[in-house]
Amino acid sequence: MAEYKIKDLETLTGIKAHTIRVWEKRYALLSPDRTETKIRTYSDADLVKLLNIAILYDNGWKISKIAECSEREIKKKVEGLFQGEQSFSAVVSLLIQSMVELDCDTFERVLTNAIQKEGLETVYRNYLVTFLDRIGVLWMVGTITPVQEHFVSNVIRQKLIVETDKLPIVAKRRVDAVLFTPEDEFHEISLLFYNYILKKRNYRTLYLGTNLPISDLKKTLPTINPKSIILSMIANTPKEDYNNYIMHLLEEVQLPIFIGGAMADTYGLPKSDMVFPVQDWIEV
Repeated sequence: MAEYKIKDLETLTGIKAHTIRVWEKRYALLSPDRTETKIRTYSDADLVKLLNIAILYDNGWKISKIAECSEREIKKKVEGLFQGEQSFSAVVSLLIQSMVELDCDTFERVLTNAIQKEGLETVYRNYLVTFLDRIGVLWMVGTITPVQEHFVSNVIRQKLIVETDKLPIVAKRRVDAVLFTPEDEFHEISLLFYNYILKKRNYRTLYLGTNLPISDLKKTLPTINPKSIILSMIANTPKEDYNNYIMHLLEEVQLPIFIGGAMADTYGLPKSDMVFPVQDWIEV
């Protein structure tokens, strides 16, 4: 069972830590344990309860009315909201809740329902980016387990592949972009989304996936003859290594390189008239 600090709850629910403390004191909504140094710690059950409370609160319920409900009643009211139009916060909260509980059925149902109503591009931009940002913070500090992270990553990955397969086949011509991640980089969700967007906009892509050595890429470039390279770099990397990798890749491929992912957001781009943010192309 995981232990969450109050800042973790703030990250995952969007409810300010001060507000959570007030609700605890005034309405006894949560009963956290405390460490020897008096730091509040919360369980998975506390997080799930607060996520459900956040859904109702964001959908117009007064906190005083929510406090009068049992946990079973709160859950039933949330399920009722799921049957109708869901707010942004409801979708994100339900995804986080089902991740914590390893509830694959609910996670898939929420995600599929949103995609059917709004389309994958809207769902990714409006819901999944926020969801992944929230759990990413906790993944870095070890609050989210590898099992939880792998579970949601694989479901999202599957949805991206399925929706990409539904797109029309792009007419055969010179490849507009080759997409991959560097060696030892196995985070694929952003790259899959870039591929989906490019194909949706009628670009011809060659998707090479994760963990691709530059040497192998270089050997096949004469055959592929692409117009550009698209990279996603998520895994935590020292800035010097990040810059050195990009400049080495540029030297080897001699093609425009478009870069996305957490490392590009953190460090920016090396100074080169051949290196660009992926946002310039696909507006992520």
